[in-house]
Amino acid sequence: MTTLHLIDTNARSSDSITCDAEELLAYMDAHVNQIASSTEASAFWETLTSKETDVTVVRTVLREILLEVFFYNAPIVETGMALIGLMPRNMALRKVKAMLRHLAEEFDHGEMALKDYVALGGDEVHARSRRMSPAALAAAGIWRMLLNLREPFAYVGGMYLFETLTPIVCERLQAALAGRELGRSGLGFIEFHSAEDPKHATLMRVLIEETAAQFPESVDAMRYGFDCFRAVYPAPVWEGAYRRALQSV
Repeated sequence: MTTLHLIDTNARSSDSITCDAEELLAYMDAHVNQIASSTEASAFWETLTSKETDVTVVRTVLREILLEVFFYNAPIVETGMALIGLMPRNMALRKVKAMLRHLAEEFDHGEMALKDYVALGGDEVHARSRRMSPAALAAAGIWRMLLNLREPFAYVGGMYLFETLTPIVCERLQAALAGRELGRSGLGFIEFHSAEDPKHATLMRVLIEETAAQFPESVDAMRYGFDCFRAVYPAPVWEGAYRRALQSV
């Protein structure tokens, strides 16, 4: 557990703030684990990972999921930068830099997903010219609404869901897809996030602990951001991609 340094000693005791951060992380981790378990029990996961599923269907389902990533990545990164810009001006500069550096590392991940989408048989021109799916619009729109409400701390909580769930799902999916003859050119996004996102999860965890220490009022806002994002992600996004895939095979 990262040592927390109390900034506002008049607000609460250090022990109280540590407890708040720990309770928030426990709450979010429990939901992330529940989402991961629900995902593995879903029809789309069974179709995607079963050795009995025709490889053409696997490629199509995976392709449509990657298309969703392409849809929502750019608007989330854009809005995330604006939300970070709303952080209190007395926030430690190293934390602001860490959040901006994190988003810089996420900047081209939509393009990474699109590259795999094309490698799996998708049409790049169609992907770039079509409207994003309603589910992707909802997932991206939550961040825009948080910006409109000027809820910068909610950004940290919402991003925690992204950065803790993605490596869990990608690692399990990578193992399930091993040997399915999909070609590495279509699995770059999954392989990258299996290896790299645990670092981002650790970063977000430390940010939550330290932000709670300096700004006790941020705990409720971070939980709110987490709850808002999990209301629209991942199930609606992945299930929508799955239905679209089944309609095209």
